[in-house]
Amino acid sequence: MNNPKPFDILDQFAKFGLAHKLSLREPDTVSAFVKHASVEVERALADPTLLYGQRTEAMFEALAVSLGDFTLIKREDTGFVFPDEGFAVPDFRVVLNSGEQWLIEVKNVYEENPGEQRRRLMNLDYRRKLEAYSAATGAQLKLAVFWARWGLWTLVSPERLLDENGDLILDMFQAMKSNEMAAIGDRSIGTKSPLLLRFIPDPEKTSAIAEDGSVQITIGGVEIYCGEEEIVDPVEREIVWIFMQHGEWEETGPEAEVEGRILKAIQFRWEPQQHSEDGFDMIGSLSRMFSRHYAEATVENREVVQVRAPHRPDWLAPILSIDIQSAKLPLWVFVQQPNFEGLDGGIQADKGH
Repeated sequence: MNNPKPFDILDQFAKFGLAHKLSLREPDTVSAFVKHASVEVERALADPTLLYGQRTEAMFEALAVSLGDFTLIKREDTGFVFPDEGFAVPDFRVVLNSGEQWLIEVKNVYEENPGEQRRRLMNLDYRRKLEAYSAATGAQLKLAVFWARWGLWTLVSPERLLDENGDLILDMFQAMKSNEMAAIGDRSIGTKSPLLLRFIPDPEKTSAIAEDGSVQITIGGVEIYCGEEEIVDPVEREIVWIFMQHGEWEETGPEAEVEGRILKAIQFRWEPQQHSEDGFDMIGSLSRMFSRHYAEATVENREVVQVRAPHRPDWLAPILSIDIQSAKLPLWVFVQQPNFEGLDGGIQADKGH
């Protein structure tokens, strides 16, 4: 497999040479650039605001790719813009399936107090520059905010939420009320509980339980259940595994199932703290599940260890697919309609199957 050409590093090297009036062909220029890059990387690693901001932008891109409910997505804030006065470039361009074009600015908000999730995100001057660029390129400006304390994503239209000075001071509850994440595929999901993961020992390779309670085990199979139904379809098993790993329900286990001195199964269980009376329980939103997945790949001990994680195209798309008609894995999929200008929004059912 051919290695991709090093366009990005050459671009940075060229900018360095131009700024310092150095020939790119001189051997000393390469060593000077390496030293410069080392200093800049150390400076970046010492700036948690920068690291979390870059991680959040990369997470939004990866989330959209995993949902797959768009025609095109592209990072917008790269390259040269002229004239630079009067314009600010949002982070991403998204072309919806409807043909609408959105330019999305991404922000990370972390407030330690869970009840005080509020931040000034755009002042008048900055917003006008973003809007000028959006108007010049024929797109609508949107703001995606990751509320890191809660692991929640919201997507809003800034012009609907301005204060009397034309600034955008946003709190999480206001953002949730007018949330437009559904336009790129975000949904809230319900299903039957409990979810069970059962490891079945191979009876030919597993010992009887000894007097001291020990047993030598070789796993012969893995069973997954939703409610009382075993899930055997590979796509449905992947969906349940996503719910188990990243959903809102509590995990308990391992539990041993024993008959006499024979270990029959080792079981883990996921279920909500309180069950509803509707025949299903909510397990969370796709965007919040994805933020948990992304955190596992990029954060350790509350420190960013990777800015990016590998893209998983259409990873969440099967959950949204109307082609899934399964009595064994019933899904209730809800779409949030944004509440604009005091109109009723709320949660409306998209489909149940």
